[in-house]
Order: sequence, then C-alpha cells, then structure tokens
Amino acid sequence: MSQRLPGRHLAGCWEFPGGKREANEPLTTTLARELNEELGITVDACSPLLSLTHHYATQSVRLWLFALRWSGTPTSCEGQSIRWVSKPELADLELPAADVPMVKALALPPHYAISPAWHSDGAFLKAWTAMIQSGHRWLQWRPGPSLPDHNRHALAKACGDLARAHGALWWVNGCPSFAREVGADGVHLSAARLMGLTERPSGLEWVGASCHDQAELDQAGALGLDVVTMSPVQPTASHPGAPSLGWAGLAEWVARSPLPVIALGGLAPDDLDMARQHGAYGVAGISGFAGVGR
Repeated sequence: MSQRLPGRHLAGCWEFPGGKREANEPLTTTLARELNEELGITVDACSPLLSLTHHYATQSVRLWLFALRWSGTPTSCEGQSIRWVSKPELADLELPAADVPMVKALALPPHYAISPAWHSDGAFLKAWTAMIQSGHRWLQWRPGPSLPDHNRHALAKACGDLARAHGALWWVNGCPSFAREVGADGVHLSAARLMGLTERPSGLEWVGASCHDQAELDQAGALGLDVVTMSPVQPTASHPGAPSLGWAGLAEWVARSPLPVIALGGLAPDDLDMARQHGAYGVAGISGFAGVGR
C-alpha cells in the first residue's frame, strides 16, 4: 500500500498504488506505466480483480483493481511511504472512501454458491453438505417457501455449524433479523427488501443485495452494503425465455455500480475469469455450483 503525500487530495490515506488513465489508453498500459513511475517495477502479467464507480461530491471515479506479477523491487520513487499489508491488516488503515468496498470484498471467496430451494430438511442438508464438500467457502442459505417455519431455525443453525466447521462463510437469503438469530455471517437482501430499508441492517458483518436497475444499485451504495449481485447474465433454466444481460450488459452495469458486483444467472465457477474481464469480482449460481467448487 502507498500513502498519499502531504498537499494532495486525501493526504495521509493509504491506497493501492496506481494512477489515472490517459485518454484512450488501455488499462494494462496505465497499470504498467503508473507502477513503474511510482514503484520502479515492471509488470510482467496482470488480470482484473474487480471494478466499481465511486461518487465524490464533485466527480465520479471509475476504479479497476488488478492482480499482477512483476519484476524488480518495489521502491518509493516519489517520496511516498509504502508498505506490504496483509488482508486482515487492511482494515486497520485509513483508506479513501473509494477503496473501502474493494478492500472488504477481497475477504470474500470469488465463488458464491446458492443452495437449491429444497422443501425438506433432509434434502436441503444433503445439498448443503455437497456444496461444502465441493470446496465452496461462501454459501447462501435459501430454503424453499414451503419449508415449515418451525424447521427453519434448527435447519439454519445446523447448516451454519457445518459451514463454520469447514471455514466457510454463510449468508441467509431473507430477513436480517432471522440471519442474526441463527448466527449467520451475513444476509442477502431481495431487491424489494433493499428498497424498503432506510439504513444498513445492524449486527451483521456482511450485507449484500440483488440488484437489477440503477435505483437499486444507488440504494445499495447509499446504505453502505458490501456487494451486489446482477442477473441474469446468461439464460437460465429457471426462467426460460427471460432476457439476459450478456457479458456486455454485465459490464455496463458494473460500470454504474458503487459496490463490487457478483455475476449471477446461468453461470458456473469456470466463468470467473470472463466475469472479471468485465469488471465483476465473482460469480454466483445454483445448479452450476452444485457439484463444482474451488
């Protein structure tokens, strides 16, 4: 991380090294040029991790975060302080507001497995176990609507215990109060629930939401949520004939999002690289994630 110099905007804040893209300049060229100027290193290879747009009072800034391999030794070429920081240590740094959602997202696995909406305890727990055994470490608890209410708490806690035993994060799709009651790591909000809120749900480390238009993206950003899903990227079996975004459509929505985006709909874990090329941080799904994990 690099500390902004005195006299500059946001002086003293720690940020990812990088800089401004020149007109019509490829992003990879910007990255190589800026890192050579700031740190004296040569970029050998790079790939995007995520993108978002942050709105300051007087301007909006599109940000891209990359992973890279480089040659040379990082050196302070402009008199700035630099330091290596582990992911847990990032939370202790004073960061520009634009970097905060990116930093937090890095703690999430890039694959988000959503449980099939089974209607019985046994079938649900079997599917949940299969997702964990496949290697998924970020799961969404989403039972079928016909599952009896008196079974939900016990089933959720059993699934939560299983997730934690394997070091996996688990979120509840539904009500924030229920997510708190069963000890979930986070909650995933429907678009309707998101639009009915006036503040971020309290008592939960993670809050995400399903978004489909600009109003929903703006609301998620205003409430300070952590991630959003955009869907459907590709045609899905559950909604045959429904219009899909396609990769180009996903990229357009990512460019408008103030938060990291998880691509959803007709996708599998192997679609991660393509999603990241279009600015999303991760991919999510149900059937495509049932037997494959990373």
